Amino acid sequence: MNHIPDFAQLQNQAAPADFHDDPLPGWAGPGTLFGTSAVALEDLTEFGGWAVAGVPFDGTASSRPGAAEGPRAIRNASVVFANSLRSLGETEMLDTRTGTVFSYQAPAVIDAGDLHVYPTNTVRTFQSVATEAEVLTSRSESVVFLNGDHSCTFPTFAGFRAAQLAKDPGRRVGFINIDHHFDFGNWSTLHGALYHGSNSRRISELPGMRPEDMAFVGVGDVTRHEQFQFLQEQGFHVVPGMQLRRDGAATALAGVVEALGSRCDVVYVSLDIDVLDTSAASGTGHVTMGGIQVGDLLDVYDVLRELPVRGLDITECAPRYDVSGSTAQIAARLLFEFLFRTKQRPSGFAPWHTDPETR
Repeated sequence: MNHIPDFAQLQNQAAPADFHDDPLPGWAGPGTLFGTSAVALEDLTEFGGWAVAGVPFDGTASSRPGAAEGPRAIRNASVVFANSLRSLGETEMLDTRTGTVFSYQAPAVIDAGDLHVYPTNTVRTFQSVATEAEVLTSRSESVVFLNGDHSCTFPTFAGFRAAQLAKDPGRRVGFINIDHHFDFGNWSTLHGALYHGSNSRRISELPGMRPEDMAFVGVGDVTRHEQFQFLQEQGFHVVPGMQLRRDGAATALAGVVEALGSRCDVVYVSLDIDVLDTSAASGTGHVTMGGIQVGDLLDVYDVLRELPVRGLDITECAPRYDVSGSTAQIAARLLFEFLFRTKQRPSGFAPWHTDPETR
């Protein structure tokens, strides 16, 4: 005969404190980025960490809509990484891909929910998003935006930059666009001047923005030759995906890091997840052929740690096209590694030495 535990007795023997410090499984926890505390934007005061907001808008999608579902998918995917910290603590870790030794340390993060969007009114959406992004930036040290389609980067960056200039009118704000495309179009027959392919151009037109403070990283699709020539002539930085794969991120991005690091006080980094090849990230509106791989993108973010990055966004994550959920997992992991890794140093172990005499 099977023995059935006396659950009344078990319950009486336990107290809430007995379970408080135990980690949750990867699918459990609050529906915020990394399971962090939620705060209403209007209640946010001065905050010395990373403040997060979503922009669930894909009103300018031209190919496959669904990026409006991205912010929630990334939040859901992020919980597994935050929960793992409760098991790991601050143990020193070895990255066996790169040979780097580091620690995970949870930074100060709060989630302010989603900014106001108007699904059929792009102008109204951009007005509200830019206004609220400025408030979020003005009240926090750094910001993360979980954006819908890439058009949303124009208002989130505009709000971010306005807040930075309000803090110091002489501050130079750099912008890095990690994308398979330049997004430097001027006009769409479907959407007009504001759409997912014009965000970088609209950003370049903001008063005081300089071409030398903007970089395009990971580009690999076809584009108008005259547009590319214009970008080069004006002094924009361009690092193609092929160069990242051939030379490695550290070498390929050395010029960008030197230029923006010496000129810009703060930097904003925007990621279109379609910079990754479709074989790596299918959950996006654009089917990417010849994109970079996830390891390349991890390396890019690692190099960007050298810059004063105070603003991040991730765009174009459309979970409906990826039943595995891996695209949202990749987005969450990129944020986790960038925000949570600390005290990085080379391991010094022989397999990762580049000098054969030291092996």
